[in-house]
Amino acid sequence: MHLVKQYDNTLKEELKAKFLFQDDVDSLYLLLSLIEKDYNCNTLKPKYNCTKKIVRTINRFFKDRDDADAITSACIKILNEDLSRMEFAIYLEAYSKGYDDLHAVNLLENYALTKIPSKNIKNRKKLFHSYKNKETKEIKNFIISSIDNYKDFENYLKEMINKYCEKVIKQNVYSLNKYLDKQLLFKFDGVNTYIVEERFLTRFELEQLYNKILKTYLLSIRRLAKDAIWYGVNDRVLSRY
Repeated sequence: MHLVKQYDNTLKEELKAKFLFQDDVDSLYLLLSLIEKDYNCNTLKPKYNCTKKIVRTINRFFKDRDDADAITSACIKILNEDLSRMEFAIYLEAYSKGYDDLHAVNLLENYALTKIPSKNIKNRKKLFHSYKNKETKEIKNFIISSIDNYKDFENYLKEMINKYCEKVIKQNVYSLNKYLDKQLLFKFDGVNTYIVEERFLTRFELEQLYNKILKTYLLSIRRLAKDAIWYGVNDRVLSRY
């Protein structure tokens, strides 16, 4: 059984690598089928908030440029697919980690039974997936902190994001000028009207932009992983009823 589990994990890692770095969509479908076979998933779908936060970061970075909207649009056009791909892969992995952690699952089940009769849990599609009230937020944070080797998992995610962005995202950011259509702008200095051409982004600006995207992505992925772990723990509790 241990060898089967080990082989299954190795296969998932290989499929994930093909999906992320080789844009192999078939690998994604096979990975999903393996996960669906292993888990009783009903929340296996990220909201892609990471990409939305990056859009806001890009907008703020270029807020003083007349062509800010065009730059943001070009950025999202060339980055969205790759950013979303990694976000989805992280979501799957974090969800699996929560679902498989029996200690965390037991803790949440014990808490759930103090709030909901067991007979009422059986027909639920969601448990405490929403955590708007203070008590649920505290339980969520406690459960996640109890996940086995959680700090190591966070470090692993940081390392993987850095590696992925360095290999895939960085080159796209640095090639951004190729996707910008330069236009002539009319400028008025209070006396005269003159025509200027929108300038391309400098190497320094592209470097700054990449670093801001990376920082935003790291923070967003960290929050995403916590949510995915939480959903995994919740779904595992529901699968017992």
